[in-house]
Amino acid sequence: MKKVLLTKTQRIERVPCATDLILKQTAPVRVVAAAAPLNSNAYIQRKSFQSVYEDIFRLLLRIPDKGMQQRVMDAINGRGSDKASTTFTSQLEKQCYCGASKANASTQTDEEPRPSTSYRHHATPNSLQKLLLESDSPDSGVPSGTSPSPARSAPLIVAKKRGRKRNNCVPKVVKVSAAEQAQQEREDKQLTPVIIKKKKLDLPEPAIKEIQRPISERRSSDISNISIDVEQGLEAVDTFIRDGTDKEQLKALLVRIMTNEFKTARVLSPEGLLPIHDAILKGDTNGVKRQIFTCTHTNVNINEMLSAEGEDCLELALVNDADPELVTDLLKAGCLPNHIYENSNTALHLAVINNINLESIRELMLRIDLELLLQTNDDGYTALHLTVRHNQYNVAETILDCIDKRQLAGEPVYERATEETDPKLAPEKAFAKYYERACDRLELTKHRLKDRRLKMDILNAVESRAGNTPLFFAVEQEQEHFCYFLLAHMCDPDQENLSGHSPKSFHYEYARILRINLKISRVMDKVIGILNG
Repeated sequence: MKKVLLTKTQRIERVPCATDLILKQTAPVRVVAAAAPLNSNAYIQRKSFQSVYEDIFRLLLRIPDKGMQQRVMDAINGRGSDKASTTFTSQLEKQCYCGASKANASTQTDEEPRPSTSYRHHATPNSLQKLLLESDSPDSGVPSGTSPSPARSAPLIVAKKRGRKRNNCVPKVVKVSAAEQAQQEREDKQLTPVIIKKKKLDLPEPAIKEIQRPISERRSSDISNISIDVEQGLEAVDTFIRDGTDKEQLKALLVRIMTNEFKTARVLSPEGLLPIHDAILKGDTNGVKRQIFTCTHTNVNINEMLSAEGEDCLELALVNDADPELVTDLLKAGCLPNHIYENSNTALHLAVINNINLESIRELMLRIDLELLLQTNDDGYTALHLTVRHNQYNVAETILDCIDKRQLAGEPVYERATEETDPKLAPEKAFAKYYERACDRLELTKHRLKDRRLKMDILNAVESRAGNTPLFFAVEQEQEHFCYFLLAHMCDPDQENLSGHSPKSFHYEYARILRINLKISRVMDKVIGILNG
C-alpha cells in the first residue's frame, strides 16, 4: 500500500454533490468544524500508538454499560468533547453568522433572566436558518459545482442543549417496627364502631331544650302526647290517694287511662314507632310496664311489636342504653335475647358496642343462650373480642362471671367486686393487681377452671380475618391487665393464628418492643403446663 503524506500547503476541500443538497434540505442548520492541521509525520505518530489503542479498546469493550462505551469512544474520536469544543470556540472567538461575538452557553445559568432587547435590528436564529436555506437552495446564485465563498459559508455555532435534570430517588428508611405497622393496619381495618359515652354538660334549661329539639321532633308523635296525658292522669291518681277522695272517682280515672293505653297500643306514629317504643326511648319505666300489661292481656307477643324499621323492643333498649330495670322488665315480659340482628350482631354484641350499663349486661347474660357467645358478626368478632379490642375489661369480667354462675350453679370463681381495693390505685391498675395475684394462685383454682369445654371455646374463639384469639389481641395491644385476666381464666397461650403466631410466640418475638411485664411470659408457661398436664 502506498503511503501518501500531505504537506502543510495542501488542504482537502470538500466538493458538494447532490446528496449534500438533500441533507441540507432536511437539516437546515450546519455545524462547521475547522480542519485540524496535519503534520507530515501525523500518520506515523498514529501508527506508533496502534498497540496502545488496541489495549484501550480491549478494556473499553469490557465495560458492561453500552452508553458508557459510546461516550468514551466519542471522547477518543473528538466528538462531544467539552475540551475540544471549548478550545475550538475560543479560537474562533465564538462568532456567529452576523459577526457579533456570542456568549458561551456553558457559562450561562438557568436562573439568568432573558434580555428584553428588541430583535428588530438583530438576526434571530430563525432568520439565520432562513439565510442558510436561501444560500444552500438551488435557486441561489452559487453554482452547485463550485464551493461557496468563505464569507458566505461562515459556520453557525449551535448552542449546547440543556439536558433534562434527572430525579434521583433516594430510598427512605421507615423507622417503624413490624409490630407497630401490623397494629396500624388492623386499626385501619377495624369496622365495628364503639359509641363512647360523653359527659353531660351543665347547661341552662333553654340551651338543653335547643339541643334536644331535633330528637323530640324525630321521635315525637301523637302517641307520645297521649302518654303525657296519661302521666298527668297518674299524678291526679296520686292526688286522689293522698287527699282520700272518693274511690269511685279514682277507679273511673284509672279505667280511663288504661282504656287509652289499650286503644293506642298497636297504633304506629308518623315516625313508625309504637307507644312502647316511645316509652323505651324516653326511659319511662311505668309507661313500658303499662304497655307490657296491655300485651299480656290482649295475647300479643311482645317480640312482634316492631317499629317501621324492624326494630324490636329489646334492640331499642340496648342501643339507647336504657335503665337496667327497664331491660329486666322487657326480658321478664318475654323478649328473646337470642335473636340475630343487623350485621349478624347478637344482643350481647349490641350491648358491648353501645357500652351499656353493667347491670343490664348481667341481666342479659343470665338469660342469653351461651352458645351465642361463639357467634361472630360481619366484622368477624365475637362479643369477647370486642371487649378486648375496646378495652372494656369490666364488661369482659361481667360476661365471664355470669358464665361461671350458670355453669357452676353458684358463685363465680373470682369475686373481685366483694374485695376492697386500694383507693389510691387507678381502676385499671387495681384490676391488673387482682388478677395478677389470681394467676399466682392458679394451682388452687384450676379444678374449677379446667375441663369446662364451652367456656374454653368462648375464651379461645378466633376472629374470622386472621384467626386471633382475645389473648392475642391483649398482648398485641399491650393490655397487661387484660393478659392477667384472660390467663387467670385459663385462656390458651399456645393457640396459633392463621400466620402461625400464638400469643406466647408473639410476646417472645416482640418482647423488646411491647410494654408488658415479662412476668406475663412466666404465667403463660404456667397455664400451658396446667392445660397439658
